Amino acid sequence: QDIEQQLGSLILATDINRQNEFLIRLKSHLDNQDLRLEDARDRHFMLQIALKCADICNPCRLWELSKQWSERVCEEFYRQGDLEQKFELEISPLCNQQKDTIPSIQIGFMTYIVEPLFERWAQFTGDTPLSENMLNHLRRNKAKWRSLLHKQHSSSRSNDHSGQVTGSQEQTLNEEETP
Repeated sequence: QDIEQQLGSLILATDINRQNEFLIRLKSHLDNQDLRLEDARDRHFMLQIALKCADICNPCRLWELSKQWSERVCEEFYRQGDLEQKFELEISPLCNQQKDTIPSIQIGFMTYIVEPLFERWAQFTGDTPLSENMLNHLRRNKAKWRSLLHKQHSSSRSNDHSGQVTGSQEQTLNEEETP
């Protein structure tokens, strides 16, 4: 029963609505340097943080893989928005493909959810090569999404608001490799 409860707690920790609660608690522990991994509660808390990191780590991967999964997730959001519209319901945030582009969704996700958590994770792990690599991918991917967003905004000839990256945009993006 104890294992069931702990597993349930780990799974519930991935709820995005509790992101700030966990982030504030982690920041407090790191600032106060009072995490004691010999304490079962602190170990469990760090397992929750590790699972949260695993759950949202897509932006910390290589661009091609991260982009592919980002597009898939956003397509799922858009299908939900289409169904909500069909049944004359209010369209949920991030689910309106007429106004929520994939680059804008990804930039917000990275800025407000992923970056703060992974910066604290790197602080906890002592800036390991893995943490640094993940943060570097995150920063490069965020720059690429920003570049795509800028191209979408400056492209008046395109009526496609899906946020999909066109072949020419992808080629230009690869040629402009960001640091």
